[in-house]
Amino acid sequence: MKRRQLLKLLGLASPTLLIAASCKEKLPTSPTIVTGKIIDEKGLPLEGAGLRLSGTNWKGFTPVPTFLSVTAESDKDGNYKLSQLIPKDTEVVSILSMATDKVPTGNQGYVPYVSRNNSFVPETAPVDIARENWGKTTTLNYQFIKQ
Repeated sequence: MKRRQLLKLLGLASPTLLIAASCKEKLPTSPTIVTGKIIDEKGLPLEGAGLRLSGTNWKGFTPVPTFLSVTAESDKDGNYKLSQLIPKDTEVVSILSMATDKVPTGNQGYVPYVSRNNSFVPETAPVDIARENWGKTTTLNYQFIKQ
């Protein structure tokens, strides 16, 4: 009797709490893979373009990395592949272009565009990988246009 009263007092006997605890989402045990092709403004494969995959957990207004960013550069055929097992405390997984020695970005280099609905749109922010795609392979194609 005392145990039940103590659990009730602590809220541990609450059906709502038990349901919430049992609904906690399991994360996949296989790595999340992001792959694709990067082309230039002429539609040709672009070698050396950089991409970064990162994961964060928000603490208030501050993003806290949940794993070291994984980076990749496109090969001579424009192909790239990033792979990472997502830690359980991760809330957001995203991919973002980055400057490399071969392919600078910004004012003096290339402007990245990401493929959305069969057309390329400017990459204005990191592209989030949907939670239901964690542990699976996602394809994202890019076009880097020289300024």
